Amino acid sequence: MNLLAIETASESCSVALSAAGEVCTRQAHAPREHAERLLPWVQSLLAEAGLRVHDLDAIAFSRGPGSFTSLRIGIGVVQGLAWGAQVPVVPVSSLQTMAQASVARGVGAALVALDARMDEVYGGLFRLDEHSIMRPDGPERVGSPAALAAMATAEVTGVGNGFARYAELAAVGPSLAGVHADIWPEASSLLTLAAAWLECNPPLPPEQAQAVYLRDRVADKPPGAAGS
Repeated sequence: MNLLAIETASESCSVALSAAGEVCTRQAHAPREHAERLLPWVQSLLAEAGLRVHDLDAIAFSRGPGSFTSLRIGIGVVQGLAWGAQVPVVPVSSLQTMAQASVARGVGAALVALDARMDEVYGGLFRLDEHSIMRPDGPERVGSPAALAAMATAEVTGVGNGFARYAELAAVGPSLAGVHADIWPEASSLLTLAAAWLECNPPLPPEQAQAVYLRDRVADKPPGAAGS
């Protein structure tokens, strides 16, 4: 299967391509540079693999939650590629992608906290299944760091920048199994989750490449706030 993944939910952005049993990636922590980087990355990865967009079986993308502007840029690219070549799409949660990235560090249960600005975090609890896939254990949410901190237990590991940016979450670090505040959403983990999703579900038509923001108060953000 030829599968392309595009991840733009946060300050970090990345693209990954799985083709002929190999995975190649492009990634950078580059706030406000997503629009300039995505298409050149996609083009270079496809060229290296000797593929065109039409050769893809599906395009996986981060559906959010995350930065409104960043998600809009990424999904705009996905829609353009998918519509133009009539390639189906696979939506993946950015929080689940972060949890999946923590598996490489030995994490079996992840309490994910991604900074949502406005003194809030996007959060969710995920647990590793028998196939080494992080599955949600309850709904994803947006709310105060204190509310997410109340979910902390000794069996889970804190994942995401919320644990570095908010005192309430930093304070529960000692009561967790560990903390990995440096894990961001990344396209390589998105590929893993998309492949698992396709084992049980068909890909979706291009018009269903839509974002999930969790927060609908975008118009209420103070000047300069980038979260959604």
